[in-house]
Amino acid sequence: MKTKLRETSPGESDRVPEPATRGGSGSDEGIDLSLLGDSLSKTPWERMQANDDALRFADSLRAAMEKRNAKPERTDPQTR
Repeated sequence: MKTKLRETSPGESDRVPEPATRGGSGSDEGIDLSLLGDSLSKTPWERMQANDDALRFADSLRAAMEKRNAKPERTDPQTR
């Protein structure tokens, strides 16, 4: 089964894609080809770098959440 993707007109990529329907109607409504074109315009190396950037960003978010949710260490006053 071969599906043909349609080109989007300028400004059309700003719309929210409609959810896909079950049943295999073959409708290509809601597919934003500008994202695909943007990805394909990059070299494999550029796509790998973008993936690495996304992973580093996700790691920094995870670390920030862990830091925010960490319980503060209790410091007991020293007794003499």
